[in-house]
This record gives sequence, C-alpha cells and structure tokens, in this order.
Amino acid sequence: MGALVQAHDLAKTFDVSPPWLNRVLEGKPRLMLNAVDGVSFEIEKGKTLALVGESGCGKSTVARLLVGLYEPTRGGLTFDGQDAHAAFKTPQGRKLRRRIQMIFQDPYASLNPRWIVEDIVGEPLREHGLITDEAELKDRVGELLKSVGLSPLDMVKYPHQFSGGQRQRISIARALATEPEFLVCDEPTSALDVSVQAQVLNIMKDL
Repeated sequence: MGALVQAHDLAKTFDVSPPWLNRVLEGKPRLMLNAVDGVSFEIEKGKTLALVGESGCGKSTVARLLVGLYEPTRGGLTFDGQDAHAAFKTPQGRKLRRRIQMIFQDPYASLNPRWIVEDIVGEPLREHGLITDEAELKDRVGELLKSVGLSPLDMVKYPHQFSGGQRQRISIARALATEPEFLVCDEPTSALDVSVQAQVLNIMKDL
C-alpha cells in the first residue's frame, strides 16, 4: 500500500527579529529561528504516526505544516500523490482541506466563544457545501456530538458552559464533520486533567 502522506525534508524558519527601526538604531542583526529542520516521514492510510519530543521541539509546527496553516521554508509534503502545499493555493485546495482536518492543542482557544456548538461543529459542513438544509444540518451535528459522548441538546450551548474535556470533544466532533481521510492531532490532551485525558484518549481509540 502506498503512503497517503509523505513529508520530505520539511523545514520551517521564523523571523524573530526586532522591528526594523530597532535593528537600525541598535545595530542588531536579523534573528531567525529554525523551528523544524529536515523532517521526513511517511504515513500509510489507516495507520498512525506519533511525533514525540520535548516542549518547544517543533511538534506543533510540523502539525501546522501538515494541514497547510504554515508554508514550509524548505522541503515538501505530498498527500495522496499530489503536492499538498501547491494545491492549498489553488481553487482545488478546498477539496484537499476537506480531506485533512486538525484537532488543536488548546480547547479553550480553538473554539469561537461567541458561537453556539451547532455553529462550531456545523461550520465545516456549511463551508464545504456538504449540507445546505438546516434540519439535516442539525441532525448531523447531533450525530457528531453523540459520537464523542455529548448530547444533541448541547448544540444550543456556548463553549464557556463546558469543561475542558467537553470542549475538546466538541473540537473532535468539528474535525470529524467532513469525514476526513487524515486527522492531525496536536497534543489534544495536554491541557486537560489526567482523568479527562483518559476519556478523550478513549474517544480517539474508538475512532
């Protein structure tokens, strides 16, 4: 079986220099931070790859490179035989993003506090034109919430009405909405209590 995802020599450098005027007045050089340098791996369809490393080693940067939130400074990413980062820049990029979704590390920052759960989980379905009928959309959101251990009645609530573990379940439901082929998880339990971590990991295992 061929690899679904192929990362080759991925690198990402960030410019962390002081503002231009400060550099001129103080005579300071530009400062570049190599967050990721030379990362290569392959992931087959149906398989799981875990990146392990200390805090600040670039795991989250790799995750964001995989879903197109960052553009690599060097190297390339192939998804299902196509150049992913080139495709992200084209009109066809929407179709690719539908196939790749991400669960973010911080459930407190990744959910819009002004939206109810129905809008949060239903947004990918609306954005990609998968469901246009409102009644059908409600039904689908309810199904997604049940799949992560929440109640369809929760769809009228706001994020602040949930615990950290429940918020992360909402994030998982949102990521699953488009039925992606590739799911990137950026330390989805690191911001949660140990008991809640186990609950979220069990949900991930069931998926």
